[in-house]
Order: sequence, then structure tokens, then C-alpha cells
Amino acid sequence: MQDAELIKLQVMHRHGARSPAAGKVPGDNTEWYQCGNPDEFMFMNQGNIVEGERSPFMKEESVIDGAFSYVLWKGNCDAGQLTALGSHRMNYVGQVLRQVYVNTLGFLPDWMDSSFQISHTYIWRTRESVENLMAGLYPLQYRAPGQTLTMHVKPSLVETKIGNTAACPKLAAIMSSYTNSSEYAATLAPFAELQKKIVAAYNTSSIRGFNTSQDLYDTASAAYCHGLGLKGNLTEPDIQSLTIPGTSAYHNVFRSNPENATEAKTLAVGPWLQEIVASFSDMSTKLQVYSGHDASLDMFLSVVADPDLPWPPFSSSVEIELWQHRQRGKLVRMYYEGMIVPAHPQLNCSFDGCPLDTLESFLSRYIPTDLASACKV
Repeated sequence: MQDAELIKLQVMHRHGARSPAAGKVPGDNTEWYQCGNPDEFMFMNQGNIVEGERSPFMKEESVIDGAFSYVLWKGNCDAGQLTALGSHRMNYVGQVLRQVYVNTLGFLPDWMDSSFQISHTYIWRTRESVENLMAGLYPLQYRAPGQTLTMHVKPSLVETKIGNTAACPKLAAIMSSYTNSSEYAATLAPFAELQKKIVAAYNTSSIRGFNTSQDLYDTASAAYCHGLGLKGNLTEPDIQSLTIPGTSAYHNVFRSNPENATEAKTLAVGPWLQEIVASFSDMSTKLQVYSGHDASLDMFLSVVADPDLPWPPFSSSVEIELWQHRQRGKLVRMYYEGMIVPAHPQLNCSFDGCPLDTLESFLSRYIPTDLASACKV
């Protein structure tokens, strides 16, 4: 940015590719041997740094055997576990960040700074994902011997990077109401024939919980992303199209929901927005990284971005740059998957240089002043 200095970077990303989150679809014999090398870098709290010539202190690997093995696929992946593909792609995301913010812009230091603020959700794959991202951003040769980097995680009941329906009954009620609404049905209607096609492909029309596109999309797309094939007559364009009905219950509750969209955003992403806004004024570190989920990025983008922005894929990321401009003060430049984020129509600025006070004022509309009261039903 001309006549400006970059002073803070926030990165939020979806975890890398994973196995199907809901486990095995009845009758599906797809094998999931994708998790034997997750490339974890976790060494407990005071563990030593990873070195290439030394085996890790501890390595986890899922073992699918025993009396209940019939309920899961053959393989070495737990349900929703980060795969080797997911690890490698997150490492690549870190490499790209290094190329841009270390090598090109010279903003981040050449060597890792232990003051970087790193957080992930309580779900295992987000921890592994940010470990791999940081390994790409700061490979071993750019870390001091014995250096540690603290990762922060909230217990599930106080998590803010996902819509916390357990802690917020009102949000749960809004989500439930939306999935029974005519607005939700309208988002699914154009895909009725495609739903028949995917249900026929998995032969699950009579199995409740596995007979809609919402039930089957995740399994089909995860298999496709890992090169494990497509069922029946499904095609690659089908998988792309199934993203819309497969994610509509989460995506459109913040968009195609005229009665409750604003309240849904406030209760779902408002608590996280409060942390993001606070980070703008925290100059104790140059880098803040949030490792989350597709729903994490989607609910954030529902507030700041054009409503037509598609669902976040594996390893997708948002980069929020805070710049100090000589004449215009603090400006925010925001990227999503390498492009300037198309701003929400109600946000009176562009993300090639949005005044920080304009953005903070806009975000404040969605930050609850009394969350406990707002969450009551």
C-alpha cells in the first residue's frame, strides 16, 4: 500500500483436508488410509523442538480394530481427522505467507517470534493444521534452539470461533427454526434432482440421517478431494453444486433469513468479532493466527463480505492487514483466497483500504453488549 506501513497481520484459516466428519455412511466401503502421517509438531507443554534427525517424542496414530470396528471404515483415520493431504496443504499455506510477509514485504521477522498469538479450536484438526502452517511459515532453520510457541485453546463450552449453540440456547433455537423455515426450503428446492442423484449413488434412500444432500455431501466431497472416487453416477460438477444444499443450513442462516439473520450473526460470530477488534489495538505482536473451521470463516465473511461469496474450502484463509497511512490514518486491507474481499453492501468502504474506525463501527453492530442475556430463550 503506497504511503503506508503495515503494522499488524491477522490470519484466519479453515483447517486442512480431513476425513468425513460424521463417520461411515452405511454400505459405503471407501477405505480411509490417509492419516498415518499427520506431521504433528506437538510435544506436550515443555517438550523439545522437532529436529529432522530425531524421532518425535510422541506420535499418535488411529487404530481401527476391536469389537466395534464394524461401525467405522477400514483405515487409520478417525472421523473428521486431518489427513496427510491436509497437513501438506497447510504447510504450503505457511510457505506462501512466508513468501509474502517475510520475503517480499519484510513485515514479519526472518526468525520466528515467540510473541506471535496463535489460537485454535478444541477440535483436534485445527491444532494440527496451525502446527503445519507455522512449520511452513517458520521452518526449523528459522527457529532458535529450544524455542517454543504457545498455542491458545478455549474449552468447548466457551469457544468463540464457531457458533456456540451449547453456550447460547437462543442461537440454537434460531438455527433450528431456520432449518424448518420456508426460506431454507427455498434454498434447497433448485437441487432436488441432485439430492435424488446423491442418495441413489449411496443407496441410502430408506436410511434416516443419510438420505439428504445435507447428510451425504461431506462424505462425497471428502472422498473426492482425496482421490478416492465418486459413487454411482456422481460427477465433479455435482460435487461442486452439492456444496450449496450441503452447507445451506449454516451458510444461509446468516443470509437468506430475513427474520433472524442479524441476530444469528450477533450470537454466532459476535463474541469472536470482539476478539478480532481488540487485536487491532494490540501491538504486542505483529501476528495473530486463528485456526478454525469452514463455519468459522463463513460466519465472519457473512458480516464483512458480499453475501454471494462461496463456502470456504479446505485450507482457505483470510488475511486482515492493518496499515498506518501517512494521511488517512489506520486502514484495513483484507484478502480471501488471494483476492481483495468484496465488501458487504452495507459496509461503506472497500477492503483495498477500509478506514479502521469505519470497520470497527460496522462490526460493533454485531458485538453483543450483554451476551448472557441475549443468549437466553
